[in-house]
Amino acid sequence: MALFLDLDNTLLPSKPAYDFAIGECAKDWMERGLGDGFFSLYESARKKVKNRLVGHSSNRLRLLCFKLMMDEVKNQTNFKQESDLKHQSVQSGFQTKDISDVLWMEERYHLHFLSYLKSESKKEIYQTRLFPKLVEISNQFPVFLTTNETLRTQLLKVSSFLPEFFRFTLITSEEVGFEKPSTEFFSYVLESSKQNPEDCIMLGDNWEDDVQGANRHGIASIHIPKMWGEDADLIKYPSTSKIPIWTASNTVTALDFARLWLFQSQK
Repeated sequence: MALFLDLDNTLLPSKPAYDFAIGECAKDWMERGLGDGFFSLYESARKKVKNRLVGHSSNRLRLLCFKLMMDEVKNQTNFKQESDLKHQSVQSGFQTKDISDVLWMEERYHLHFLSYLKSESKKEIYQTRLFPKLVEISNQFPVFLTTNETLRTQLLKVSSFLPEFFRFTLITSEEVGFEKPSTEFFSYVLESSKQNPEDCIMLGDNWEDDVQGANRHGIASIHIPKMWGEDADLIKYPSTSKIPIWTASNTVTALDFARLWLFQSQK
C-alpha cells in the first residue's frame, strides 16, 4: 500500500506563490536598472524555454528565463548603439559583468517564492487541517511525493512549507529523466515504492499528468481541482476504465478518502 501525492497546488499553493514572486521580481528588475517591460520579456522567455525543453525538467528553471531576458535586453541595447554609432566598434551580446544580474534575479525569485510559502504555512487552515493529517497518514502508509520539477527547487519548497515530522520519499522528474505522465516516470515511482499499481492511489491537481497518467498505469487516482474547495464532496468520475477515478472538492477530503481506501485495500 502506498500513497502517491503531487506537490504543487495539491499540498502547497504554488500558483499564488509564483504570481507573488514574479510580481516582486518585476520591482527588483526595475530597481536593478535593467529596463522596462519585465512582464513581456519574461513571458516571451518563458514560452521559449517551455517550447524548447518540452518534457524536460529544466523547462521550469527561472534561471533560464532570466538569462534569455538579459540576452534580449543586451541585444536591444546593442542594436540601438550600432544605429547611433555606425562607425564605432561596439561590444555585443552577453558580457561577464551581466552574470551577476542573472544570478541575482534568480536569487530574488526564490526569496519571494519561499517567503510566500513560509507565510502561508503559518495559517490556521494548514496548521490545524492539512499538516496534522499529512503527518498521521505518513505514519501509517508510505508516502511518495511525485513531481515534475528540479530536485533543488522542490527541496526548497518542502523545507519551507511542509511540517517537520511529515515522512515521505521525494521523486522529481529531474531524477527520473522523464516527466509525468510518461511511462518511465510512473514505472520509476512504482519500482521505488516496491508496490503493485492496484495497491496504490495517486492524488493530484493536474488531470493529464497526475490523474490520467496514474490511470494509464493501473493506479487509482483522485483529482483535486482546488486545494481548498468549500464543500466536502467526493464523487466517482464516470469512466470506461476499470481503474477508478474520483474527484474531490479539496485536498483534505481527498486525503481522508485515500486513507480509508488504503486501509480497506489492506484487508
